[in-house]
Amino acid sequence: MKAFSLFLVELNEGSTHAALTGDLADLLRTVQATGRAGSLTIKVKVAPATRSNSGSVDKVTITADRKLELPKPEQPSDFFWLTEDGETSRNHPRQQDLPLRDVSASPQTFKEA
Repeated sequence: MKAFSLFLVELNEGSTHAALTGDLADLLRTVQATGRAGSLTIKVKVAPATRSNSGSVDKVTITADRKLELPKPEQPSDFFWLTEDGETSRNHPRQQDLPLRDVSASPQTFKEA
């Protein structure tokens, strides 16, 4: 039996092998960049091309289907409070606001007692 790697190089005049090589390179780079897992799957379908009267097959068609699933970078999340009405709020809905003001712009004078 011929080695699978040799068969793969012959399939579709090498275009399947070249595409898989490119897919694997993309997968490795993306895993390296994201630190997350991905996958590359090849599915080989073999079907009879013709049948003889005796039912034996001497010619087949072979199709290789490849599926590349690149890892996606982790999406950032954000934190919100929920109001009684179910609306999002950056501020805690049951906590009072402190009336703060910027005092760095105006010089203060202190009187000594």
